[in-house]
Amino acid sequence: MNYNSLRRHNLKSITIIIFLLTFAIISTYLIYNKFIELREHDYDTGKMEIVFHDKEGNYIDIERFTPVTDAVGLSSQDYNFTVKNGTSEAVKYKIVLEDNNEKILEDGCSEEQIPKELLKVSLRKDHQAPEAFILSECQDNILFEDTLDAYSEEEYAVRVWAVNTNFVVDRNSHFHGIIKIIEEGE
Repeated sequence: MNYNSLRRHNLKSITIIIFLLTFAIISTYLIYNKFIELREHDYDTGKMEIVFHDKEGNYIDIERFTPVTDAVGLSSQDYNFTVKNGTSEAVKYKIVLEDNNEKILEDGCSEEQIPKELLKVSLRKDHQAPEAFILSECQDNILFEDTLDAYSEEEYAVRVWAVNTNFVVDRNSHFHGIIKIIEEGE
């Protein structure tokens, strides 16, 4: 009788432990996926998939005009994204930094935008050394053009900061931008 009671007790204990472990594993998985969903933003351009790895997605906001040196700008917040080509053919594309007209209209701040001559942009591709340039020097706001081979992907990081200059701008000036990846032919 003691043997059966002990056996039943062990079986209950094992069942409870298995249930708790299963519950913990499933809960951890669901919580992890929820945070990934909140952090990453996926966009499909047709032939390519673009994944922005930050909660801001492809939106860039500089809340106030604070001019900094290039060294500080190159260490500022970056906007990371991955461009993936899942097709069997190469795809030409360009990375563009445009004004976020929707946000500008919503805030009614078109007169308070930092002039593009005072914005510096850094683009880093696949962990290479970043290239920095003044945004107004980019024709049609195109930061980069490239061709992505079939079944491949590339990672990018974009940083934007106000140029350290003697130019006088209202401290309330700010910038609302949006990063777009555009396939050739669109």
